[in-house]
Amino acid sequence: MDWLLAMAYGAIGGAVVEAVVSSDRVLAWNAARHQALGHQPATPVPALTSYVDPLSDVAAGLTRILLGAVAGLLFHSQVTGAYAAIAVGCSAPTVLRQLGSARLGAALELETGPEPHATELHATEPHAIEPAAPQEQA
Repeated sequence: MDWLLAMAYGAIGGAVVEAVVSSDRVLAWNAARHQALGHQPATPVPALTSYVDPLSDVAAGLTRILLGAVAGLLFHSQVTGAYAAIAVGCSAPTVLRQLGSARLGAALELETGPEPHATELHATEPHAIEPAAPQEQA
């Protein structure tokens, strides 16, 4: 898939996730309003700003869109369709975090060598080399 198209679809995926999150906040506010109005006597209804913070929500939304575009760019050679590119954009924060962890782990292993496991026996330890049991000839 073309890298620019993959970025656009990835950004759409990030926007879809942000729309779902924003919808959840508005629906929670709606439910709280209905619950407050249902009480006898009626209690004060919560303000929308109790559930939505415009500045931080816009910042989070733009970050999700940007991460979706970056994920689309990174995976453009592996993505063959629009739905797949949008799915990559939807899962961008998790996918990029795992990709970063895998590359960081591989880089550290190259630098320091593989970490020995506690169950491995080292050849320098006297009990590490045991004589082989004699084989019976049949």
